[in-house]
Amino acid sequence: MSFASMLKQLREQSRLSQKDIADYLGITRQAVASYELAKRDPDYEILKKLADYFGVSIDYILGRSKCRDVNALTVGNNIDLIRGNFTYQELSKDISEKVGALIFPDMLEKYAKGERMPFVGTIKILAKYAQVRDSFFYRYNTPETYEKEKELYLRELSQQKEAEKAEEASNILDMFDDDIRRWIVKESSIPYIRLAKEIQEAGLPVEVLKPLVESIKNNSKTSN
Repeated sequence: MSFASMLKQLREQSRLSQKDIADYLGITRQAVASYELAKRDPDYEILKKLADYFGVSIDYILGRSKCRDVNALTVGNNIDLIRGNFTYQELSKDISEKVGALIFPDMLEKYAKGERMPFVGTIKILAKYAQVRDSFFYRYNTPETYEKEKELYLRELSQQKEAEKAEEASNILDMFDDDIRRWIVKESSIPYIRLAKEIQEAGLPVEVLKPLVESIKNNSKTSN
């Protein structure tokens, strides 16, 4: 669809007159009429104002995109960026194998071409697969910025895992009384803790741990 037809369609769908559009743009009604009759081409500023007014992308109002969403083409370009040399069929299979979620090849192709806008949940799946943050898809990227984004994502993921481990350790310590907690955090207690871990991994019965527990109690009393 041409710009002239699209402008008329958007205006009529919004139940606006040519004068309404003219007043918003700060131009004459005749100028708007000439746009709709394809007798005159708008400049970039006019296009931008019209796109903002109707809540669509400039590419949509020019008839170059079938999706109204302003982010459709940007998201599509980034999907093609993470696709690399894969076909859409291969990309769909790889996403399924690595993330455990199915996005059909034909939908991936529509997303990449800017014909459909992925749901937020789909963006999250793509982000997890590509090892980037969700926000990555809503801005212009290059292979270089993609690599930097992955580095940042993996660093943040590592920090998050460390924080979760620290929280888990804190929760475990909360299970013990003050004397045991103080003993656990001492450097001299490390050999005992390692021994307990080895006993646990070996699958030995709990009774085996009793001498260790008694030793811990005795050492704890001696230290105090």
